[in-house]
Amino acid sequence: MIKKNEEYEVEILDYGMNGEGIAKIDNFTIFIPNAMKGERVRIVVVKVLASYAFGKVLEILKKSQYRVEADCETYKRCGGCALRHIDYEETLNIKQNMVQNLFNKTFKDTEIKVEKVIGMGNPYNYRNKAQ
Repeated sequence: MIKKNEEYEVEILDYGMNGEGIAKIDNFTIFIPNAMKGERVRIVVVKVLASYAFGKVLEILKKSQYRVEADCETYKRCGGCALRHIDYEETLNIKQNMVQNLFNKTFKDTEIKVEKVIGMGNPYNYRNKAQ
């Protein structure tokens, strides 16, 4: 049983809809902001609900090849950018996969292929936060 304030070492298996990492402990889903698919991290559980929990990264034990240093001093506090710690080209792949998964779940009997996401020439120095 997952408990609040407990520490765990987990493998990040996938991304959630907001770009957070997803891990599983005994088939129980944990959403972990700033964790990336393929990483091994030490986390602390900060909130436990009936069917899932939220964790916080304490230490990255095995870093993703797509992890980059955020180029913004306020990135971790501000909340305006969710994926600044991930290589830009990889964020485009993540977004494509998210949309593809939504189509696959919604249109089970129809084969729809989501094309590659077209990136911006300069994806920095603007802000667009929608919630």
